[in-house]
Amino acid sequence: MIATAQAGRAVDTVGQMSWRIYIFAMALSFFVVVEPAPTDLVFMVALGVFCFSRPIKTAFLNSAAIIGVFLYLAFSVLSLAFVQYFPTLAYRAVAIEFYMIALFVLTAYFMKTRGDAGFATVLLALTIGGVMASFVAIVALLDLIPNSDILFRGEGVRYRVKATFKDPNVFGPFIVPSLLFVTWVVVESARFRLLALAVMGLLLLSLLSTYSRGAWIHSFISLSFFSLALLIYRPTARPTMTAIVWVFIVICGTILLFLDQITARLADSFFAERLSLQSYDTSRFGYVAEAATLIWEHPLGIGPVQARFVYGYLPHNTFVAFAMHNGIFASLGLMLIYGAAMMRCGVKILHQNPGWTKYALIVSVLLGLLVLMQVVGAIHWRHLYLLCGMAFGTYTTDRLLPDDFGWKKRRHHRRHSLAQASK
Repeated sequence: MIATAQAGRAVDTVGQMSWRIYIFAMALSFFVVVEPAPTDLVFMVALGVFCFSRPIKTAFLNSAAIIGVFLYLAFSVLSLAFVQYFPTLAYRAVAIEFYMIALFVLTAYFMKTRGDAGFATVLLALTIGGVMASFVAIVALLDLIPNSDILFRGEGVRYRVKATFKDPNVFGPFIVPSLLFVTWVVVESARFRLLALAVMGLLLLSLLSTYSRGAWIHSFISLSFFSLALLIYRPTARPTMTAIVWVFIVICGTILLFLDQITARLADSFFAERLSLQSYDTSRFGYVAEAATLIWEHPLGIGPVQARFVYGYLPHNTFVAFAMHNGIFASLGLMLIYGAAMMRCGVKILHQNPGWTKYALIVSVLLGLLVLMQVVGAIHWRHLYLLCGMAFGTYTTDRLLPDDFGWKKRRHHRRHSLAQASK
């Protein structure tokens, strides 16, 4: 019996270790400019350690998500039979897709079993990553290190910061969950408000420096929807409205005071150019429309990463590109996973079940991502699968930082211990 109990404790310890390694991997998710990225290596260690643990028997994915996972993986493998060029790249792409599904499933399990504390911890880890990447962006903007051009997109052009990512169009959307996290901290916690405001300014500056129109639209949609949720939730309604009013006053005041200077600086500037329709937008949308018809000629796909070699272009739409490469049924699997995550959040929000504000944050990011995915290929974006996994967690409180991460409880325990010692 003693040996059995000791073995059980050892297995439980292994489970806790896998969770800690997983969180470390999430904190490293900002550095993906090299392959394999450190976050991927650490996550695989977490997954390996988890396999030796004793998982809690619980249903953490619904039927739609399970069917989606099966379709996604099965037809991605089947699509390899149709590869014409560079099979090594195709096999690598499918291996990455298996990795993404593993990230989705393990995240869903951890969020189901760790609930509110797991939610806050994962978002904090992502925010740490966002802050680290934003510091690199500031270093690039201020040219504080030699050869800082490598932190920008383009050859010899210091316009769009990509920081520790391969592309500014990935860097920008990665910041959005962190931006919502610190927004909630600003509204909810007076103790951490100044720190959260400083972090928010840093994140917004780096988001602006990406000059990613998709990321700007994504952040606007996500912040708007989540702000509405905080307005509906009574304890945060007043501070949220106050914050919105102050932001509106500051923006309007700045525009009125510096209207002439702002107008002059925007004229013929790169910022104004990015706000307008780009010359390649028409052809980009045309490729998507053409690809949407071509996928019916090859319903099982032409193989991962083959569109560039077969058709000479890559459609900038996540679902269309995935259907063209991996087949219609694989794309349907992605839609089921994404739709199931959004539907679960939507039901919790509509019923206003305990913890609905956390589901509101998740669905806010997913809504912005859904719009963004219509104009970019996001099939290998890690945080997309992470957010979908978080939607299947069980959350029971509507506060982001319960008891300020336990600091009040620890202070109370310390006072109680000192009082006992003095007797």
